[in-house]
Formats: sequence, structure tokens, C-alpha cells
Amino acid sequence: MEILPRYFLQLAYDGTPYRGWQRQPAAPSVQEELEKALRIALHAPDLFVVGCGRTDTGVHALDYYLHFDAPSDQVIDERLVYSLNSMLPDSIAVKRVFPVSDDAHARFSATERGYRYLILRRKDAFMADRAHVLHPALDVVAMNSACVHLIGRQDFSSFCKAGSDVKTTICDVRLAAWEEIPNGYRFRIRADRYLRNMVRAIVGTCIRIGKGQAPPESMRAVIEAHDRSAAGKSAPARGLYLEHIIYPFIPRNEA
Repeated sequence: MEILPRYFLQLAYDGTPYRGWQRQPAAPSVQEELEKALRIALHAPDLFVVGCGRTDTGVHALDYYLHFDAPSDQVIDERLVYSLNSMLPDSIAVKRVFPVSDDAHARFSATERGYRYLILRRKDAFMADRAHVLHPALDVVAMNSACVHLIGRQDFSSFCKAGSDVKTTICDVRLAAWEEIPNGYRFRIRADRYLRNMVRAIVGTCIRIGKGQAPPESMRAVIEAHDRSAAGKSAPARGLYLEHIIYPFIPRNEA
């Protein structure tokens, strides 16, 4: 059996028009758009792609990777990037394509993923689908005190969407921090993996603390409860961005 050459594709997308990354029956998805364009560009009707992870409906990606196995008779270079961008909708932009080893995997080879969440305090006509508008002021110091409890390798089942089918709810969170920005707040989190709806549930829990509805120390009790009902309401998807992916075989200055 022939082993086809494997490639990584780096891209970014505005998740507003899509029902998430993953292919959906009778609903638009980022994966479907990429597969259609690649099949045409490479004359490969049976080509499929594997993404670095699933993003929910309305979630955006500033940096995203997928892999695909290309027909061995095709020349893959920067011309493919231009070809794909000419076919893809404006909401998806391909950055580059490059060869990887046969065992490189867009999802399982990643060692870290980073997300950001954006909150605005005033309505912005140009950010309607790209940020969560929340008028009350938030206590950033309190939220960062709460985030200290998130750091480390532990069970995050309290932030996992009910009914999710996962083998483990253990994640290693390496960074979780809030900062005040003009007209709002920005949250950043980095971890080896995430549970479904995890970041939005953490943001919702932090908002509750930032509003003074719970003390920073309550974050520890939420984690130890191992119960989704103990955490806050999930923040809206439109404010969430996949910010970076780290692979051991991609130098950081190239990621």
C-alpha cells in the first residue's frame, strides 16, 4: 500500500458563518470548505483533512493547523496557497502549506493550545460577532486571583459540557490570566488539551467572580466539585479565539 506524502496547512478563520470546524450534515463548516477547495486544487475527490481540534459554532481561529495526505503525483508548494485562497470564502485564509513526516498529526502531535477571550464594555459595530459585550465593570484583580487555582494538571470536569464523551477530564493548564484593555478585557489560557466548552465555562465562572457575585477562592471549590452546575454560565462563543498551536517539529518563530 502506497504511503502518501503528508502536509500541514496553516490557516485562520472567522467562525461566524459556520457551525464550527467539524463537517456537519446540512450545515456549513470550515472543514467542508477546506476539503472542497483541496479536492479541486489537487484533483483528488477522495481527499479528507484532519484538524488540530474542534471549534464550536461561532468560535474563531487566529491560528489553526490541519493535515492531509496528498496524491504523490502532485507538486505541493506556495502556489497551492494562492489557489486555495482564490476559491475559499473571505472568512477563511490559508497562510502556508509545508511537508511533515508521515506520523505527524494535526490533533495528536500538538503539545499546547492557546485561546483568548475578548470582552468589550461598549458596543462596537465592527466587532458584533467577534466579542462579548458586557457593560458592568469587572474586577480584574479578583479574576486573576481566581485563575491561580486553574494552573496545573488536574480534573476540569466542572467545566466540561454535560454529555461529552471523553476518555479523561484531566488537563494541564499552564497559563490563565486576565488583562484590562481599551474598552474591555482580554483573557488568555494555555493548556495541553481542553474539554468541550471548557474555556467558555471558565470565562463565565470568572465573570461571576469579576462581578463580585462570588469570591476568588470559590474557583477552587468549583474545580473540586467535579460538577458542571458548580461553574458559571458559559460565555458566548463569539468572543472566543483559538490563538496558537505548538508542535515539537515546528520552530516557535515559525508557528
